[in-house]
Amino acid sequence: MTALKQIAIIVVLGTLLGLVRFAFTADDFKLLKEKRVLKTVAADRVDGTEVERYRIPDFMTEPLAIDLPFAKSLFDDKLGLFIDARDPDEFSAGHIPGALNIPYDYYEDFEDVITALPRDKTLITYCSGGECDLSTDLGDYLFNERGFTSVLVFSGGMTFWEEAGYITE
Repeated sequence: MTALKQIAIIVVLGTLLGLVRFAFTADDFKLLKEKRVLKTVAADRVDGTEVERYRIPDFMTEPLAIDLPFAKSLFDDKLGLFIDARDPDEFSAGHIPGALNIPYDYYEDFEDVITALPRDKTLITYCSGGECDLSTDLGDYLFNERGFTSVLVFSGGMTFWEEAGYITE
């Protein structure tokens, strides 16, 4: 059998198997990944005043999104460990002080770093913000696959952090 015939058979079988999977899947079959929207943790109002208190939930069923003021509060009070999900070049160009770099695209190469993460700390993942989903994907991986129970996703990322004029390393 020639190589061309083998290639044709593989393509035809692959197409048929794909169609069978499409026909028999109970959930919606998407060719493109849809942007995941996380639930957001909101600040508590103290006694009906304008003073806001940020509280990390005691129990999470999934990673939760936080905004810039919440992220800054956690940073100032040292209540979490920031994890930058961007690639090493972007991390080197500037990141939140004290953050670890675990690029989502290469997280397999950082298994020793992930294993050494403290289980008693809240992990706050972030990336570039905007259309970047790396922080959400890394947060999902840490929560669902690695069993971390307190994972927040700073959706504004470095863009919001820098626009606010906060310090970077």
